[in-house]
Amino acid sequence: MRIPIFNREASAYIKLRRLGYSISVIARVFGRSASVVYRRIRKALERGILTWKDLRKIPNHVRRISRAMQWTRMLSWLPRWTQWILGEGEKPP
Repeated sequence: MRIPIFNREASAYIKLRRLGYSISVIARVFGRSASVVYRRIRKALERGILTWKDLRKIPNHVRRISRAMQWTRMLSWLPRWTQWILGEGEKPP
């Protein structure tokens, strides 16, 4: 069964991607598959809302450390993002 994506959830994907979070971290936090998040981000790229950053040139150990830091930071912000997505807040965190 498909779970609908709220407009605020889709905009949260874009905002978090702008902040430098990886697609896999965003997908894990929101309980979505990476392909769902990627499709939303790809639409934003096509519309010119986002720009693509190529992270393949960064050394692997730096990317791993960065992902771990992103994950812990994201978990601390998750309750605020969830409130905003559900419409309880006016501004995103």
